[in-house]
Amino acid sequence: MKIDKNVDFFVFDLGGVIIDLDIPFTVNQLGKLLNTNNNTPPMDFMAHPVHHAFEKGEISDVIFRNEIRKTFRKEWSDQEIDDIWNGMLISIPQQKIKLLKELRKTHPVFMLSNTNSIHFKKVEEILLADTGEKGFSGLFDHLFLSHEMGCRKPDAIIYEKVLEKIGLPAEKGVFFDDTAPNLVGAEKVGLRTVHINHPNALMDYFRDVH
Repeated sequence: MKIDKNVDFFVFDLGGVIIDLDIPFTVNQLGKLLNTNNNTPPMDFMAHPVHHAFEKGEISDVIFRNEIRKTFRKEWSDQEIDDIWNGMLISIPQQKIKLLKELRKTHPVFMLSNTNSIHFKKVEEILLADTGEKGFSGLFDHLFLSHEMGCRKPDAIIYEKVLEKIGLPAEKGVFFDDTAPNLVGAEKVGLRTVHINHPNALMDYFRDVH
């Protein structure tokens, strides 16, 4: 593993960076379950104001599930909704957990994720099942979670809050994310960024960096 000597801390997104995702699976599942006359395409809901409000902790699990029922005109149970919603969460490779542990020996390591209470609970269940780790709090120096912070990427305020908490110069940090707009937002506050655009991108970075 190689580490840039000019880097003092690392910030990692969760979905698509630490945990592997299959968003098309959830979209396809919704498509199969919906009425043919439903006028809300499944992918559109990912950018729906209700989804964003849930990620910012502005609405409860109960309200979110009710909005899904209303939007898609389905009387799904809570468990059915959670199963559909969590279907995109696949697995956490052991090598990524090993990487985090190695980095923490010499550098502060942080998580910054647009997430929600339903997803995060499931992700920690997957973490335990896949790696034996009992929670992310033991792998990171701090967890910056959108639904706890009241804001989400790529809004400038979330990066500003993160940097204020970390207390180190932005240019000394590297931020890893799989979504381009989130990287642009981070760059605007001075963070260096790495686009995780394929399954091996994170591990490749620490193999090739110089």
